[in-house]
Amino acid sequence: MNKNYPFNELRERISMAQKVIVALPKSPYFDQVAAALALAVSLEESGKNVSVLCPTPMTVEYNHLVGVNKITNKVQGRDLLITFNYSAEDIEKVSYNDDNNKPNILVQPKSGSSPLSPEAVSYSYSGTGADLIITIGLKNANQLNFAGLNPGENFIMNFDIDPANSQFGQVNIIDSEAASYSEAALAMITGSGLSFAVDSAQNVISGIWAGTQGLSSSRVQADTFEAISICLRTGAQKPAGNIERKELQGQKASLKEENQDKDKKEEKSENPPADWFEPKIFKGTDLSQK
Repeated sequence: MNKNYPFNELRERISMAQKVIVALPKSPYFDQVAAALALAVSLEESGKNVSVLCPTPMTVEYNHLVGVNKITNKVQGRDLLITFNYSAEDIEKVSYNDDNNKPNILVQPKSGSSPLSPEAVSYSYSGTGADLIITIGLKNANQLNFAGLNPGENFIMNFDIDPANSQFGQVNIIDSEAASYSEAALAMITGSGLSFAVDSAQNVISGIWAGTQGLSSSRVQADTFEAISICLRTGAQKPAGNIERKELQGQKASLKEENQDKDKKEEKSENPPADWFEPKIFKGTDLSQK
């Protein structure tokens, strides 16, 4: 595929990352979800820990995409946060010790203060814990706020096919010539040296099919057909069912009306007029008058 992406930097950043977040916008297109999941599956098969985030829940139309059940609206950090429902002024000291390779956190209340109850302790995770965030179709950094992500704390790879994108990432891949997000995602996957097997291929071909209305879009070009070919050779299946566009439905209705009018005209031509069999009188010209 003839894509002029910064593949060297992509390979370097992805190879350095252990935990990757793939972020989708609110109410994403089917093609965007397919592209995100194709990328996520390839990253996982390449040994990465991957989370796919979206602020809105997935509906039934996405169910046949591989990995859709892993999409969530929040990220789980890797730093354990222990919170005490207890006044900090009543705490004398917080210390740590190792008991047979089992860490203990010791909280000592001040003299005269009541002991800390286990029921007053709660646990949660903090921080994104991500080395890399890849955005699919987000237009600006503010759209990352839904998951508590702080764009200033993470390296962002901004991926879009919309030229109106604000280019908010440290790396921006804005491919306005791509026919679909999934086509561009395939170029990113293969160009970055990531694993590309049948599950990713099936997501890509499904996304291309939806994003181009069954390859009928005017945006379809050579790279689109090459992407389809790569997916089929990898083992993906052509999406079932035909996508019928509204304009084609209108065209079919117009053709049907034309055929009906034609049939009526032919029917009329087969029935001669009522005076057809009556005698006809033709008047000639008297040459002697000339």
